[in-house]
Amino acid sequence: MKRINILYFLAIPLCYFLYKMNVGFNQSSAFFYGFAENKETELNHDKPVLVSKILVTPGQAVTKGALLMEVKQDAIDFKIDNANTDLVQLEVENRQQQQTIMDRISQLKLRRSTKVAELEAEIQRLEATMEYNKKLLEDLQSFKGTTVDSTANPALLKIASLQQQIQLVSDPINLEINQLQNELRALRTPTKLLQERIQNEIDFYEKEQQKLAILAPTDGIIGNILCKEGENISSFSTLINFYERRPTLVKGYVHESLILQVQEGDSLMVSSTLHPEQTIEGVVIGLGSRIVEIPERLRKMPEIKTYGREVLIRIPRQNPFLQKEKVMLNSNNWESDNSLASWFTVFGQTDKKREKKIESTVRLDN
Repeated sequence: MKRINILYFLAIPLCYFLYKMNVGFNQSSAFFYGFAENKETELNHDKPVLVSKILVTPGQAVTKGALLMEVKQDAIDFKIDNANTDLVQLEVENRQQQQTIMDRISQLKLRRSTKVAELEAEIQRLEATMEYNKKLLEDLQSFKGTTVDSTANPALLKIASLQQQIQLVSDPINLEINQLQNELRALRTPTKLLQERIQNEIDFYEKEQQKLAILAPTDGIIGNILCKEGENISSFSTLINFYERRPTLVKGYVHESLILQVQEGDSLMVSSTLHPEQTIEGVVIGLGSRIVEIPERLRKMPEIKTYGREVLIRIPRQNPFLQKEKVMLNSNNWESDNSLASWFTVFGQTDKKREKKIESTVRLDN
């Protein structure tokens, strides 16, 4: 029986390793620059407003929900002023009506007390006269020894008549006073309800006015303030530019020779140019529709004009980058590179070939 050479068993894995390494070296990666930035939020209103108070300054850090600016709408202010005017007018009219009724009650009470006082004074006068006459009669009776019948005294009849007049005078006046007092109580009830209704309208309009206040949508930084206190701002005009604390987007420009190497949905490695160890993974969310000139700051050779396609990459909110910080972007499949590195390790090779490969890619990009 022939012996099987052990090299046959190594041939297939060796071919596979060589194939993977060949594919890895032939892959072209897109290496380019970008800068981290935030999505700018323009705070405005869909109606004209009057800026009443500005509570922040450009560059100030604020927390979510913080009051940035107080604004008003003339239409709501006009409604509040009209409601306040109606409320004051209602209160004045109510006081006038109450005062009129109370004055009438006071007049009736005065007239009643005057009439009663006159009648009571007449009764007191008659009683005093009767008392005087009674003493005279008692003296006369004791002198003559006779008795006089006082039941037919006309003064008593006059007093009884006067007391009856007091009742006749007081009753109709008391009745009218009671009616006026009931009218006064009835007047206060609907007036109070109407006052409450107007006050509720005022409270509603004031709450609507408060809703116009400019609040911070998230934790972030105040950008430009495009208005001043006391200024009337037209509808949809920007009041404040607002940025989040950390950049959430990266805008880069891939060289026109490598535009096919970057597609929407691709994962890119984003690294700081100042601190390359600060690396994070981003996802391509947008691609430009035309070739444009790459900004000088993002060129690998600033003095040479180059052209490319704009690429927009979303990065996590928790990242180490600063606003407008220049970053490096690499579209190469880093997981494949890591796997290739493991093959190099197996065969005792260094990463120099891999570094040369990246350098060749950079030259191609330039």
